[in-house]
Amino acid sequence: MRLFIGCSSSGDIPNKYLEDCRKFLSELFDLDNDLVFGASNSGLMGIAYSIALEKKRNIIGIYPKVYEKEARDLCCKKIPTEYVNDRTSKLIENSDVLIFLPGGVGTIYELFTSIENKRGLEFDKPIIIYNSCGYFDKLIEFLKMMSQEKFTSKEVEDSFYICNSANDVIEYINKYGC
Repeated sequence: MRLFIGCSSSGDIPNKYLEDCRKFLSELFDLDNDLVFGASNSGLMGIAYSIALEKKRNIIGIYPKVYEKEARDLCCKKIPTEYVNDRTSKLIENSDVLIFLPGGVGTIYELFTSIENKRGLEFDKPIIIYNSCGYFDKLIEFLKMMSQEKFTSKEVEDSFYICNSANDVIEYINKYGC
């Protein structure tokens, strides 16, 4: 299965996220899963790459040309795109499951784009938020408030799954039928 891992490329994030996500990713790639990612050398993206490479998984790196210098060389397949929004489309297109770990503006952009595209019936793939160390708590609270205040429908909340462990992800993926 091809897992898109959307996450931070920053190398300066707190160690608690690096350690927790390293364990989480190691468990995911112990199974027969391949990596689709933004091809960055650092942060959580770099960890996802290193673990997938170590476990001999296929790796697809998709990156906008502006970030080409950061793209990992050992990807099985590298897909350059013209713009960031093109990259997001290609990440979704080349994945079976979309998993989001802690990240910055780019990660949140990819998450919201995925939710909106799924809501618009452009695809029906699982969208999973791994709430490492409570990182997404306030975002989840905000999404719930948007639904409660009727700024968006309940189906938006229902379009993604929030998990706290690799076992949760695996069970959800199996239940989803992937």
